Amino acid sequence: MVNESEIYVKYVPQKYGIKSTIAQLLATISQNSLFVTLGMHISITVVVIKDLLHTSNNDFTISITEASWFGSLMYIIYPIGCFLSGILQEKYGKKLCMIISNIPSIIGWILVYYSHSSALLCVATLLMGFSSGFGAGSTSSYIGEISEPRLRGILGSMGSTAMWIGSLSLYILDSFYSWRTIALLSLAWPIISTWLLVFIPESPVWLLAKGENVKAEKAMCWLRGWTEPKTVELEFIDLVHYNKITESQDRNVHGVQTNGPKSLYEQLAELKDPSVYKPLKLMMIYFFVSYLVSLFPVRPYITYMLADVNLSQHQNVFMIILSTLAIFGCIISSTTVHKAGKRFLTLTTLTINSVALCFLGVYVIAVKKYLINPCPSISLTMLSCIYFFGFCGVSSVPLMLLIEVFPNKNRGFCTGVCTGMSYILLFIMIKSYVPIETFLCLEYTLILYGCIGFVGIVYFYLYLPETENKTLLEIEEFFASH
Repeated sequence: MVNESEIYVKYVPQKYGIKSTIAQLLATISQNSLFVTLGMHISITVVVIKDLLHTSNNDFTISITEASWFGSLMYIIYPIGCFLSGILQEKYGKKLCMIISNIPSIIGWILVYYSHSSALLCVATLLMGFSSGFGAGSTSSYIGEISEPRLRGILGSMGSTAMWIGSLSLYILDSFYSWRTIALLSLAWPIISTWLLVFIPESPVWLLAKGENVKAEKAMCWLRGWTEPKTVELEFIDLVHYNKITESQDRNVHGVQTNGPKSLYEQLAELKDPSVYKPLKLMMIYFFVSYLVSLFPVRPYITYMLADVNLSQHQNVFMIILSTLAIFGCIISSTTVHKAGKRFLTLTTLTINSVALCFLGVYVIAVKKYLINPCPSISLTMLSCIYFFGFCGVSSVPLMLLIEVFPNKNRGFCTGVCTGMSYILLFIMIKSYVPIETFLCLEYTLILYGCIGFVGIVYFYLYLPETENKTLLEIEEFFASH
């Protein structure tokens, strides 16, 4: 009989061929339908605020305070969805949680369509935020568990591309329809997403953890190109070995053998494990820096920022251009990460964005002091650089890292917690942007973001490990030993 530990030592990643790549790509596209939904959820706030803030062309209007709540509430409820998903997916699986996440989205779009007050709009965005959070808590860990090491970075980065495709679709619809009609048309997408998710397999790692070895092997065969069990034998034994190692480590830490899903207290207690809190700290710092240098806190108010940088005309066209550039940036990130590595992409794009932010801030100062004449092409060029290069690296890499830095024993829970905490952070940034921008003015806010980016360059140079082309076990062992 073959010795499993011996195979594990000799095992090298298999080369399955094009059918395996297609199968993993289809599974990724299906689950990334939830990221398309997220992009649509985020962008509908921009469209509604643009149409309802300080305007008399609609049946009701909203104030700047109501707009700030409407633009940010999604991000405060998002963590609750992530947290709940992180708990439930341990028991019910990632696939079921992803499917269920579409239900609040459907209700949210219906409420937006029928809204005649800011209160109903806020209820709708709360449902959308919960939907996106509940789905994201499962999607991040799912990709890390179904993909081969050679494809993990590429597939992991597709979430950013999908999110911007969702945003771009909303901005294109905004060129032709009112915000109510857009909400009605958008209702179709979560229904399509549910249909796509039905056909993908459950995570083999989750099935193994539940003792469903036959189903896990069947899922592995699907994900490696609808092949026979013999073809995936070595990788499947390696996965079984990996599952046994993480179970053994879990018992060593807690001193007991547990049956069934862990309690909430047990899962929270595991956050003290170095293999958990070290990557969690790294990810939170990464999200913080990434959000600022990519201007995420400005997104609900982007049309007003465009006016401040002399781009008040044709704003919808500019939003389509910036969203398209972000998509191209995500594609470049996906296709280059395997060779360039996550460290190189992070440090390079973070440097470019930090310089662009500071330059744009200095330009606005010079215009306000009448040192130079306004030049819209300068503003558009700098914003284009921030959107394009940001998503070539520093804005895409966090999603790639998130699917691989946490240990197998609690990856679903940890990715849910980390994603949830990142959106609490984003809620604080968005809600505080208006008072900060009022106090500092736009130009100094941009310079502040750029300076934080330069600090981030130093931190990531010292502490960001290279995870590309590493197995999940190698990454887990790195954080446990450093």
